[in-house]
Amino acid sequence: MLLNPQLFVLPHDELRKVGAEALTYGSLTEKGLATITKTLRRFVRPHTIQGLDLGCGDGELIWHLARELEGSAWFGVEISQQRVNLQSRDVAIWQGDMLEESLHGYNVLHADNLCLDEATADALEKKIACEFQGIYITYRRPENILFLRMSELLVSVETETTWSSCVIHFYRVY
Repeated sequence: MLLNPQLFVLPHDELRKVGAEALTYGSLTEKGLATITKTLRRFVRPHTIQGLDLGCGDGELIWHLARELEGSAWFGVEISQQRVNLQSRDVAIWQGDMLEESLHGYNVLHADNLCLDEATADALEKKIACEFQGIYITYRRPENILFLRMSELLVSVETETTWSSCVIHFYRVY
């Protein structure tokens, strides 16, 4: 997958406002994309997907997911206005805070959340448990007790990202 090098150069005001950790960026490789699409197909029919990518960068991943999962609809929220402005694909993304977005109306969530601090990760997991039903794709093992009570781990698979190989977890949230 194409990574725009400009995504790594951010305005100082964004860095001051949300911190460098929250603006860490990476993506899946072609192999990683194939792993996600193959695994998603095990649990949901592509044409029924209404997906939201939390921390979508410039929307590159959701553009590829929409192409690979025919009939699916993908949307993305990104905290960096700079990254939203750099989108070069026909994708529906906007600037916003994932903790303030409504998760209703989606049945698949993707969060590249390894860079989140523990408090933000916990708040996101609680929000997902309270607002979402469907498949949640995450790069970290959730620890929020409410999330764990409201979900079931479906599978963990090794995948490849632009920074390393890692395990990605697929949960069904009830």
